[in-house]
This record gives sequence, C-alpha cells and structure tokens, in this order.
Amino acid sequence: MKNIEFFLIILTTLIIFSQEQPYPVVLMHGIGANASTMNKVVEWIHELVGPDVYVKNVEIGNGYWDSMFNKMFDMVTDFCNQLKEDQELSKYPKINLIGYSQGSLITRGYVEYCNDPPVHNFITWSGPHEGVFGIPYVDWNWLDKLLREDCYIEEVQNSITFAQYWKDTLNYDVYLNKSIFLPYLNNEEKTKDPKIKQKIQSLNSFTLLMSTVDEVVNPKESAWFAFYDDKRENIIPYNQTLAYKEDWLGLRYLDENNRLNFYKTDCRHQDYPTDKCKDVFIEYTLPRLLN
Repeated sequence: MKNIEFFLIILTTLIIFSQEQPYPVVLMHGIGANASTMNKVVEWIHELVGPDVYVKNVEIGNGYWDSMFNKMFDMVTDFCNQLKEDQELSKYPKINLIGYSQGSLITRGYVEYCNDPPVHNFITWSGPHEGVFGIPYVDWNWLDKLLREDCYIEEVQNSITFAQYWKDTLNYDVYLNKSIFLPYLNNEEKTKDPKIKQKIQSLNSFTLLMSTVDEVVNPKESAWFAFYDDKRENIIPYNQTLAYKEDWLGLRYLDENNRLNFYKTDCRHQDYPTDKCKDVFIEYTLPRLLN
C-alpha cells in the first residue's frame, strides 16, 4: 500500500510539473490610442487563460500623441527595449504577441528586427500589413490633402506615422524610394534581408484577423497582406503577390507548413478590444494563447 501511495504521489508531481505555464502575453494598441484601450483584453486573458498569466500592455511615450506623430521605427525600437528590459519576461523562453491596428506593424517590427524574447504565437487584429491607400472615415480634410499630395516628402515621413505605411500603388517607385518604413518592414527593397524572413519563419503560428466592415484600414484586405493593383482597381490576394511567390517575408513558408491562419470577423475596427468583440477573441485569439 505504501508503495502505491508513493507511486501516486510521484505520478501526481510529474503531471503537475509537466503542465507548462502559459507564455506571457504582450499587447500593443493602435493609432490615436494608449495602453488603456487594451485593458479589457488584459481582463479577458486573466479570466480565460489564467489569473497568474503575465500580461504586458505596452505604451510608447504619450500613447495617444506619439502613436500619430512619431517615427515608426523609433516606436519599434522603444517596443524592443521595453520587452528586452522586462525582468518578468526574461523568466520565460517565449512570449505570445498581439498587435492591434497600427500596433500590428510595431509588433511585426519587433519580430523581424528584435525577437528577444522570441515570439511563439503572433496574432494581429486588422493590421495594415500591406499599408493603406485611402483615408479612414474620419473627417480630416487636412490629412486627406497631405497624404494624397505630400505624403512622401521628408518632413511628413519623419513626423506622421500614418504616412510611413501609405502605399501609393499608382506611384510605386516613389513609395519604394521615399517611404522610410513599410518597404523595409515588408522586405520590398531590391536587396532582401534574409534575417527578416528567418524571424518570421521562426513563429509557431501567425494569425491574421480581418474585419469585413473595417472603415479605418483601406483596403481592409491589407490585414491579410492583400492590396490594390497598380491601377487601384482590384485587390491582389496575398498568395498572388510577388512577395508571397518569392517569399520575401517567410509567409509562404508558414502557409505551406500550416502555421499561417486567416480569419474574417464582423468587428468594427475600433471594437476589437471591447466587449462587443469578446466572442471573436474567444474564437480566434484565445486558442493561440493556450497553445
């Protein structure tokens, strides 16, 4: 009997220790917002993944202001430094990462240029991965004029985040030569950076959510790495782009290995981190945080 009791104690101990703790989750908010907009997501993670899961809800500078008027690569660097210096994150071999809207680009920049600590599962919510080429529903006539006429001048590129992922397919060469952010992030330069591709390939999974009713990201399909053609008449699906066929980013590799996931939602762009879209979080994001 004592031997059986001892065996059961040992077995129970092994089971307990074999159960891996969920990886920490890092969040990055969108444009014109701050970390508080993601507070509801923090609550969901503690409720559904576990109360002890470490969640880092990142804000860069003055979130609302700096998310609009800043250099995107400076924000990527700040994000990298915050994660690198976080002593709690250093206790874990990997993290799970969620980027929302513009935060999807900052977080992808982290994966491509830093990835320390490394990302396990990467999830983006309506992120303008292929850029934007159209003004959101907001009634900012000055922004409309600025982006359509002066988007690629140095002063605008160095000060307005939105302009740094404005992708004018009617003047693609100008975009490629003058944009200071997106061509590098998407490895569109003539000389490709193999390290960028390797970092994306290292992901356990890359999950992309696109809203069918998105009024902010234009075109909404940019959230799936799809974009306008050179006449701005049709959307080229992600797997028909040259970037995919030549695998500049490593997306084709992930796709062929069943590690690239695409999901449609009916969440309005601004509703992702609210209770209106909690069911979407549970269906598409939660499984990645438990894996």
